Amino acid sequence: MTIDLPLDRSYREFKIGAEMLDQAFAKGTTPERVPVFAQQHEFAARRYGIKPSAFYRNPDLLVRAQLATCADFGIDVATVDYDLYNIEAEAIGQAIVFDDDNMPDVDRSRPLIAEPADIDTIHTPDFTTAGRCSDVVQLMEMTADLSGVVPPIAFCGPFSMAANIRGIEALIFDILLDADFADQLFRRVVDDVLVPWIRHLIRLFPEATTIAGADATASVPILSPTMIGEWVIPYIERLRDATHPDLSVPNWIGEAGLREPLDLLDRKLAVTRHFIEGQDPDVEELGPEYYVDFAQRHDVPLVLGVGASFLALSKPAEVFERVKHYVQVGMQHDRFALYLCNLGATTPDHNVHAAIAAVHEHGRYENRP
Repeated sequence: MTIDLPLDRSYREFKIGAEMLDQAFAKGTTPERVPVFAQQHEFAARRYGIKPSAFYRNPDLLVRAQLATCADFGIDVATVDYDLYNIEAEAIGQAIVFDDDNMPDVDRSRPLIAEPADIDTIHTPDFTTAGRCSDVVQLMEMTADLSGVVPPIAFCGPFSMAANIRGIEALIFDILLDADFADQLFRRVVDDVLVPWIRHLIRLFPEATTIAGADATASVPILSPTMIGEWVIPYIERLRDATHPDLSVPNWIGEAGLREPLDLLDRKLAVTRHFIEGQDPDVEELGPEYYVDFAQRHDVPLVLGVGASFLALSKPAEVFERVKHYVQVGMQHDRFALYLCNLGATTPDHNVHAAIAAVHEHGRYENRP
């Protein structure tokens, strides 16, 4: 069942959530309660009965559906997401598949860089006309206007973008067999596309306090920690040096599958210097205590993420108990926020309500033991 999308609603209450998140990340301040934020674009589209083929091409629908969803479910932060792995690739000519059943994805049968000789197709696009870059600007402007909060500047991480325009298998072979070409590819992605795109957004949104990249393809076990150190971190650092010192790429996963999880956590901290993030299934396997200890030793804020599959497939009581546990443990570190990693199209409403209820009931610092 779908519901009507409100078109005349204000969302200024999200300024309170933004302040809570700022307090949770700042030294010497603690919010009244643990703030919670969520990735929920697929969930919001399903809730309002909007087909993905329309949702991801219409900034007005995308923004209003997500703001209304956050407000209705009590999610503190006005999180407005989209298929951000595709934006820069589409802008330089990578074919994207849109359909009525799934969120957009690159056309993996037609990589832009099918052969090394195709590298010259990588260029700096006109961000006012290329692909959906102007849609991103519009949705950021709408989010700021409706909520009173300037949203984060988001981008696709260098490795994930290279994988999307080259193909992950071909990119791995390039790294192993033709390192000079792989290095050239990453440099072109960074210097010709990501640097000018992020600078463009910084010029338009100078008040944005967060510049965060998504780079899930660079996770374990797709890459080893050694490969991440050699082929991922240097290009993120190159990007950071050319744009903004606080640029971060926080969303690698897989440390629980390593003999020594610190091999990945330490690398995470190299590219996200002002906080550490752990997500399920890693947090479930290692325990939230492991992440609290790491955050305290490095004196950085902590984000714990409840997993997408768990939120979609579990019973509400199970969701409530896991979130309660993560919150009670995470609160041992004053600088802490909870993240619902991905509320998908199949996530039940009652599971989201259960997660938020657990935070509201057990996440107040005044009740901390």
